[in-house]
Parts: sequence; C-alpha cells; structure tokens
Amino acid sequence: MGLRLSQIITVFLFCLNGGHIQAEMTLKDLIFDESTPYHLKILDVLPSEAKIQVGSDSAKHTIIEFMDYFCGYCKKIHPELIDLATSREDVRLVFLQHPILNETSLVLAKIVVAASLQDKSFELHNAIFSIEGSLTSEKLESAIIEVGLNAVQLRDDMNRDDVAKMIKLSSFLAGGSGARGTPAMFINDIFSPGYLSRGQIEGMLR
Repeated sequence: MGLRLSQIITVFLFCLNGGHIQAEMTLKDLIFDESTPYHLKILDVLPSEAKIQVGSDSAKHTIIEFMDYFCGYCKKIHPELIDLATSREDVRLVFLQHPILNETSLVLAKIVVAASLQDKSFELHNAIFSIEGSLTSEKLESAIIEVGLNAVQLRDDMNRDDVAKMIKLSSFLAGGSGARGTPAMFINDIFSPGYLSRGQIEGMLR
C-alpha cells in the first residue's frame, strides 16, 4: 500500500451529514486485528453510501467485487453475479468502486455514489452495466432518467467532497487488498485479483 506496516494511520469515515467523523480504524487494526476477517473489515470501514449490496447482512457467504464501469470483464460477470445473489439466500454480494481505467471511470463512480443519496445507487449501477454497446453520455442520461433520479441533485451531489473521499477510500482498500486491475474479488476470505466465472465462484461457496 505504499506504507510501512509499522506506520499507523487513521482512516476517517465521514457521514454524508456535514462530513463529521462517523468511525475510525487504524491501519494496524485493519491489517493485524484477526478478530474479524479482512474482507469483512473492508465493509466495516466503508460508509453504506459507498457500497452497493444485494442480499442480507446475515448471509453465510459474502462476495465483494472491486469494479470499474469501463471494465469489460466486470460487465461480463455482472448479470451472473446478480443472478447468483438473488437466487441464493445464503449469498451477499457487494460492489465497491475502483475507478482506474480512465478519467470517465471516476466520473461514473461519483455519479453512482451520488445516486445513493437518492437511494438509487443499485438501480443506476445495474442500468449502467446493462447498457448495450459502448457507454455514451446519451445512454447514461437515458439511464439516469429511467431509474427516476433527480438529475439536478445528482449533478450537485457528485461534486461533494465526501463522495470523492468515499471513492478514494474504496480504491485505497482495493489496492491494499492486492487489486491491480478490475474485476478483483473476495469470495468470502479468498481474494482473486482477476475474472472468475460463475462456476468458479459457486465452487468456492462451499
């Protein structure tokens, strides 16, 4: 992570309400505290607005995907992950932002996190990955309208400092987990820095 393991930093989580501190965890806690599995600590560190979740918190299995909206393999696996999580009550699926492919990736990540402030992050996230062909501004605008977002509020919210901080924190955690590209996934506590087929994923959920 570009940091000495002995160095302790505090990861501040900011509420969307005025940027107040919501919770804190040191890097030492994140890496060395074995009371909670690392992949679950990632979810504890991130505010709810930074996570897109399908399934129950109490599910036996947790799948985490660090993804980028311009990642072809992220788009390929997306419908299979959704189907897996919606067809099995024992699976929780969490999408986390890791916009690394281009500048527009970061813009899209901000838009989707901002959509969480209107309780529409999953709907927009799913709509973006469901777009056929190349993702254009016209198709994105149509998706925003179709999911019922207030475009004016969305434009304002995507430029908020706390939205940018949540995305930076998510990417920091992705890099710290070993992600060098997308998709990068945790299947429970097993990290996979690359594409997995649905069959491979289901084989790991035992």
